Amino acid sequence: MNILLLFWSSVSHAVAALGRRFDQQDQRDVESYLGKSQSFADLESRERYWLQTH
Repeated sequence: MNILLLFWSSVSHAVAALGRRFDQQDQRDVESYLGKSQSFADLESRERYWLQTH
């Protein structure tokens, strides 16, 4: 019986760790996307400014 409890505990910890890893990867993906969006918006506004002044 103790072996089943140990096995169940190990599996549940592994599943929780895997879930945290996927959540962290999703968070990094979102931050990367937002960073690119902000960079693109910044470049676009600079381009518009340059076109207006020239």
